Amino acid sequence: MTGDLSQSAQAYRQLEEGIVTLKLKPGEAVTEVALAQRLGLGRTPIREALQRLSWEGLLTIRPRLGVIIAEMNPSDFIKVLDARHALERLVVGSAARLASQEERKTLESCAEDMREAASVPDVEEYLRLDKAFDEVVAQAACNPFAAKALAPLQTQCRRFWYRHFGQADLNPAAWSHLEVMQAIASGDENAAMEQVENLMFYLRRQATALLSLPR
Repeated sequence: MTGDLSQSAQAYRQLEEGIVTLKLKPGEAVTEVALAQRLGLGRTPIREALQRLSWEGLLTIRPRLGVIIAEMNPSDFIKVLDARHALERLVVGSAARLASQEERKTLESCAEDMREAASVPDVEEYLRLDKAFDEVVAQAACNPFAAKALAPLQTQCRRFWYRHFGQADLNPAAWSHLEVMQAIASGDENAAMEQVENLMFYLRRQATALLSLPR
């Protein structure tokens, strides 16, 4: 898949995954040079990817001091979900109405692959598929403005979910995505929005439980 991407897109995809899966740890300081060596890419695509990740709130760029990976505050999970909720309804509803047959088939395949990754379980593969799922839905919705606002919120949720829930909650998450996919594939806009509501409430229950844990 990465062979079809520009070097900047490859750098973004790999760095985003590293942040989500905590290979790049919250609060860690890194440099462009170190990241270029780590990924085997030039500094220009690394710099472009870092600018995008900075805009998405996943890191902070400090001139002459390097790059700081964003910290994670459990209370921010609910704030992210508050912002994400309405956008998900808009995008999923539009996707159910507007998706092409090819996009519907791709979503079906992706959701089945997510369920398979959950059964192994393979958390990192599940999260790669989750991102691919979100990207196809965003494309099918034909609303680049909503998609651009939604994608960073989805990434933040994946990061919280990986850190605090991960393997233990793979199967419920996979089934929730499968239900969203089935509603989109059937072209039922109302059902798609209802199923994504269920997905958001599932995540909100997790966020609420996280706040109740002793720290």
